[in-house]
Amino acid sequence: MGSHTRRPGEYVRPVGRILLDDYCQASGEFYASGAYYLQESLSRFRAGQKVEAELVPEPHNPWDARAVALDVEGQRAAYLPATSAKMWHDVVRAWNSAGFAVYIGAEINRWDGYDEGGRFGLTVPKWDWETLLDLAEAAELRVAWEAAMADLTEEQRLLLRKDGGYSPDESVLKAMWQRRPKHPMFRWGAKSDGDLTDRMPFWCGYFVREQMREERERVRFARSVKSALLREFKGEIKRRREREREQSRLLCQEQDERVLRLQREGLRVSDIAAEVGLTHKQAENALSRARSAAGITSRRQEDLQTERRRNAAEAVRLKRSGMARAQIARAMGRSADTVDELLKDGLFYEAPEVHPERLKLARRCVELRAAGLVKEETLGRLGVSRKQALRAFRDASFLEAERCEEPIGSAV
Repeated sequence: MGSHTRRPGEYVRPVGRILLDDYCQASGEFYASGAYYLQESLSRFRAGQKVEAELVPEPHNPWDARAVALDVEGQRAAYLPATSAKMWHDVVRAWNSAGFAVYIGAEINRWDGYDEGGRFGLTVPKWDWETLLDLAEAAELRVAWEAAMADLTEEQRLLLRKDGGYSPDESVLKAMWQRRPKHPMFRWGAKSDGDLTDRMPFWCGYFVREQMREERERVRFARSVKSALLREFKGEIKRRREREREQSRLLCQEQDERVLRLQREGLRVSDIAAEVGLTHKQAENALSRARSAAGITSRRQEDLQTERRRNAAEAVRLKRSGMARAQIARAMGRSADTVDELLKDGLFYEAPEVHPERLKLARRCVELRAAGLVKEETLGRLGVSRKQALRAFRDASFLEAERCEEPIGSAV
């Protein structure tokens, strides 16, 4: 038996996971196949040790395109028998596509007498047919099969039903084979498996027979949840999608709040877009959402600068009252880092001359702006980090505003 080396990306473990033992009652157990050739992986464990085996489809396995490996702690340790893999392969891949890695409980076993060290094996649970069927339907293989059937003509569907889907007409098989890229949830066997009848996905034939059985029994085609197991599986997928939507909402909200915070610091929309990695339109939309969530309306740049100075003064006042930085942050509803910036700004606004280096940089910024340079050119000419340059740009606005507020004739 050859050893298959998985291609890069042939199997990428999903974020979610499901342990079948938590939902299903095994009807027995059996020895997994291929363990004889994978002793290096199994010998890491002791006989009788309980482990979790991950079901890993290997669609590019040259010996069996529908193989299902059993990985223990990330290393291949055995395989499902080929007859079982034909049924389990598509089911496991469907659960993987839904965002779940599939695990089962297993046990390491050992036989002595084969050679000096003995041989290790893997014992896995045996699931009954109803469990496998529930898993297939919960993963929406039935829905995928209906889509594949809808891709055939009415005549082809009738030919497929002629013998219950066991040995379909050659023309139907060729039509299904040619359309297989449109229905990736079903894996066809390799050429070495035989003709197209032998290579046809197991579930394509099974669901034909199931549909015929339902029609004979006059069961409505629209299926309802049949068991608590099926309800639990579908509920798990639904809850996962809800969590993903909530995470996406929170990320969007965090980005919106950051965009609004940057505008309050004096940045223009184009600068905000560049800073956050958005288009100009996306930045505008984010600002609109943030303002709406905060219950504020659009204001002029001067208003934002005034608010900045007011917040800085408040932070200084609270500091002088004896409050610690963390207490100020809670009182103002800001982060500790923002409070640090506000305290620095507040002290500078009170007495700029006490901060000669910062004042010098702000005056240089005033000169560059007066010379007609746009914002990005001004920031680049200052020769400091972008954070320092942006602060100098705000300070320049403060100096200009203070100059405008001086009484006429007060300048010396």
